[in-house]
Amino acid sequence: MQSSIRETASRLTDLPHRLLAAEETSWFDIPGVRIVGAILGTVLLVAALRSMFGRR
Repeated sequence: MQSSIRETASRLTDLPHRLLAAEETSWFDIPGVRIVGAILGTVLLVAALRSMFGRR
């Protein structure tokens, strides 16, 4: 017998512990996200500068 999403959601909220700890975590609180963002931002900035000024 299939249960509806509403029934499942109500059962999940009744649990003593949160199943998804990432639910209340901001993206900026995860160190890997900051590092990847900084590296990717730097690479994109360098690529944009190289395409603007280019090699002659």
